[in-house]
Amino acid sequence: MLFRCPATRPRAALLAACLAAWAVGARAAPAEQIVGAIDGMVFVCTPLDPKSVKPGQEILQRAVEQHHLDLTKIRTSALYRTAYNAEVNRLLSLPQRDRVTACQTAW
Repeated sequence: MLFRCPATRPRAALLAACLAAWAVGARAAPAEQIVGAIDGMVFVCTPLDPKSVKPGQEILQRAVEQHHLDLTKIRTSALYRTAYNAEVNRLLSLPQRDRVTACQTAW
């Protein structure tokens, strides 16, 4: 089941909060969903504003180091692919100006 984020918070900020909760063992979205959503945002935002993706990449790198995540295995999962596609499609459905704003305020 795909983790649903409330519309009242920026999606990437909520993903970062989920990752932090997951890091301390709280019930949160599976790592596959979090990594998929972060990767989706990085994919869409890199061409628009490369500096905006650095915090997301750092969050992901810390998670990999602290929890010994196997990104190769995660990135081949169906749950990852679903989250990745959902985030890419969500961002690409935004008007260009809103997409840039979403990238700049994501983290």
